[in-house]
Amino acid sequence: MNVTFWSRCVVAALAGLMLCSSIASAGTRDNSIIVVSTHPQDASSDGLCVYVKVAGKVMLFCAGGKADSLLQDLDAANLEPAPIEAVVFLTRHSDDLQGLTDLLNATTTPPKVYVSATAAQEILRQKLQAVVVSVKKPTSVLPGAWLLGPMHFENEGDTVFEQVLVVDRPDGLVVVVSCDNPGIIPVVDKVREVFGYRKIKVVAGGFHLQGASRNEIRETSLRLQQKGVQSLGLSSCVGNAALKILRQEWGDRVVSFDRGDSIDF
Repeated sequence: MNVTFWSRCVVAALAGLMLCSSIASAGTRDNSIIVVSTHPQDASSDGLCVYVKVAGKVMLFCAGGKADSLLQDLDAANLEPAPIEAVVFLTRHSDDLQGLTDLLNATTTPPKVYVSATAAQEILRQKLQAVVVSVKKPTSVLPGAWLLGPMHFENEGDTVFEQVLVVDRPDGLVVVVSCDNPGIIPVVDKVREVFGYRKIKVVAGGFHLQGASRNEIRETSLRLQQKGVQSLGLSSCVGNAALKILRQEWGDRVVSFDRGDSIDF
């Protein structure tokens, strides 16, 4: 009787510790992606920007735009800029660097800034207080968080630089793309090639399907499933038609990826 009683006490205590651990983990959100801003169909915001925590370390992916809106968006989401250790800055337009300047001033220590070669030259020219890393190949940003390396494509006569974030988890990959990607299928193909065709838990961000026909959207959906993608995080910039079709075909494997949304991993 005493053995049974104490066994039950031990089990109850362990269960309590596990519950407390789970609650603490959920509260600190040490492994999560939080959407700070997105690029809606009416183009009224500065584009996709996500706050990424991996094992408690913080980075900002797709920083850019006006300084006041970026810091205001972080404040509105109750996210502190101070602990940011790395910033992935996609734009190559010098007008957007003011947003980066104010962000750098709001951090505790100067974060590393990961950019294209063109943007690196502009940042160095303006002598911003940051360690600048020109990304030319798959590059580790935080432990377990990688930039895929530059992808270039032509858009209305302009060469666009695209970067992709991949968080490598034991149970699969978490992939985040911005709204200016060369189509989601080439991105997924590149991720699978670089990471040894591992399982992809989720692909989130802009899928570049605005204006695509219903057949093109369904073909994209089918190919994503064939490539083993398990779930989708959809920003509104994917377009109404694509949102409707992908939600129909993927069901509860689709989550929203707009301002204020988050994905825990």
